[in-house]
Amino acid sequence: MFQRIYVPIDNSDISDKVLNEALNLAINKNIKLRIVHAVNLEQITFGIEMVGVAELKDTLLDIAHKLISHVRGVIAKKNIDAEVVLLENYGVDLSDLIIDDAKKWNADLFVLGSHHLGSFSHFITGGVVEEIAHDVDIPILLITKHKKH
Repeated sequence: MFQRIYVPIDNSDISDKVLNEALNLAINKNIKLRIVHAVNLEQITFGIEMVGVAELKDTLLDIAHKLISHVRGVIAKKNIDAEVVLLENYGVDLSDLIIDDAKKWNADLFVLGSHHLGSFSHFITGGVVEEIAHDVDIPILLITKHKKH
C-alpha cells in the first residue's frame, strides 16, 4: 500500500479533482501527502532590468501563495497528514524539478492530472505529466478531465 503520495497541483479545474482524489486516498489512513505547486519564474529573472518585472514576479508569487493558502484551508477541514509546499522554479525543467523533489521526499505514488489539451496544444505547451511518466519509476495515478458528450 502507498504511504507517501506526491501531488503536484496548479490553478486548474483538474487540480481540484487531483487534490480531492489524493485527500480521499489519505483520509482515515496512515498516509502522508506532499502537495506541491511550482511557480515558474525563469522568464522574468534573466537579470534584465525592465519596468514591471518585479511587479510581475510579485503577482505570480501572490497567486501561488493564494493557492497554497486555499489548499491548506481545505486540508485543515480534514484530519489528513499533509504538507503543502511552494517550489520556485528558476530555469529547471518543470518535470525534473517535480521528480527531484518527489524522490528527495521518498514518494511512492504520484497523483497527477491530465488536461487533455489535444495534440496541437500538447505539441506547443509540452506535457509535464508525460515527461514525469517517461522519466520516473514511481507509480502514477492519473486523474483526467473527462469530455462531456
